Amino acid sequence: MRVLLCEDEEVFRLGLRVVLEAEPDMAVVAETSHLPEALELADELATQVVVVRQGLVGGATLPVLRALCRRDTAVLVLAEPGADVGDHLVEILQAGVRGYLPRRAAAQRLVDGVRALARHEAALDTTATSHLVRYLTDPEALPSTEQHPLDRLTERQREVAELVAQGLSNEEIACRLFLSLSTVKTHLTASMRRLDVRTRTQLAILVNRDHSPAA
Repeated sequence: MRVLLCEDEEVFRLGLRVVLEAEPDMAVVAETSHLPEALELADELATQVVVVRQGLVGGATLPVLRALCRRDTAVLVLAEPGADVGDHLVEILQAGVRGYLPRRAAAQRLVDGVRALARHEAALDTTATSHLVRYLTDPEALPSTEQHPLDRLTERQREVAELVAQGLSNEEIACRLFLSLSTVKTHLTASMRRLDVRTRTQLAILVNRDHSPAA
């Protein structure tokens, strides 16, 4: 089983590698501390399971998480100690995640979870399943669906997207924000990927819609 680790704490990441590579049927093929990079590496390395810290998913990275799950790559999210499960769990499961375990789970539980995901099965902690039962049976537990698309972007990405919507070229945006042209292109590419649009026109429409009174 080819496993990729997405964890921004080096000591914990090393511990995960030791636990997983102690198993004869597992290999950690790459490590990263950023979910977008995990998406790229998963494609390059034919990764079967990505193990990611809960704090690295959600909000602006949800589109990246969805894209990762659409690539037939199983994702195991490790929940932070004492974290409020809440609506965040529903969001990541709706994105396609099938694995959710405590970050401090026993080593064997982690190994079993990775194996289950590699077999296209689910690996959910009892806290997660209890919350799902409440979500499915209690209408008041439904999360709010009201969210502005631009909330998925960083502050700089949002600035670039808004200037694109105003009709500025990359060169004009670079001058306006005192950035290099390559940096503007990088922010623009990241913004379009996070908002799941393919052209500047689609981006401009989405930005203007987000700013409309009905948005």
